[in-house]
Amino acid sequence: MVILTGGAGFIGSNTLTALNHIYGDDILLVDNVASTSKWKNLVGKSFWQYVHKTRLWSWLDQNIDRAVEAVVHLGACTDTMESDFDYLFENNSSYSLNIWHFCTERQIPLIYASSAATYGNGGDGFSDDHEKTDIYKPINPYGYSKHLFDLWVLKQQETPPRWYGIKFFNVYGPGESHKGRMASVAHFAIPQALQSGKIRLFKSYREDCADGEQRRDFIFVQDIVDLIVYFLDASPPNGLYNAGTGRSRSFNDLASAIFSALNLPERIEYFDMPESIKDSYQYVTEADMSKLLATGCPYEPLSLEEGIEQYVKWLQKENKN
Repeated sequence: MVILTGGAGFIGSNTLTALNHIYGDDILLVDNVASTSKWKNLVGKSFWQYVHKTRLWSWLDQNIDRAVEAVVHLGACTDTMESDFDYLFENNSSYSLNIWHFCTERQIPLIYASSAATYGNGGDGFSDDHEKTDIYKPINPYGYSKHLFDLWVLKQQETPPRWYGIKFFNVYGPGESHKGRMASVAHFAIPQALQSGKIRLFKSYREDCADGEQRRDFIFVQDIVDLIVYFLDASPPNGLYNAGTGRSRSFNDLASAIFSALNLPERIEYFDMPESIKDSYQYVTEADMSKLLATGCPYEPLSLEEGIEQYVKWLQKENKN
């Protein structure tokens, strides 16, 4: 059995599809679906049992003889605008610590979700070298809650037999509609282009960056899933690993890719960035992928244009159903 936390979420539900191909329905799905629309991400997928995140520990106590092959821990509060640090610490640090102890005691391989938000404003780079981890300064509570767990993990002498903390960059693709304001820019921009013929992007507030030239390492969700499967199957050195394409692209590039995929003329409108995010806005993210590639991982992520084309086709198919 594989335990998958956050299994009804964006990356989690896509990962569930891949796990179904490997393990069938022998998956314990852990989440907090409640009254959200995340249940839709589970339709057509298989799992042995669903357990609410707060009841996982009691379930494990009652099923102590159940063999667990691996834990894929993707559950977290992923709202980068969340200001309640206690809530973030409980969900992103403390809960992960309990997962770590469980995997260490039972000697179960662990894959967990870290974040590119741990790198802060990017001024110190985006290297996943462990020696550099403590120099990074996150610029929002979410990033800090993830960073604290990474720092704690690197100090541990007792660990799971295999463990990997994956630092997700700007993921987009099918299954993110429930995320609301935290969904990718692509998720909002595609219907914008269809409905109004234009895409709205933030203005820039730096003299060295033109409007729409803010850059992100956009990565299609299936490439993230492929990496998770790689870490399940292979045995690279334990540690933190970036999960991006290794190439930053501008939001203008993103808009161009969308217009091209939709066969529409380009029309971009720039608008003021909310005051609440100006001080914590990242102007560039770009994953250093050299550490992963050095493991021999056959990693060839889709280009932005290829990923957007797939996303547009998926959305068009969904809208017809």
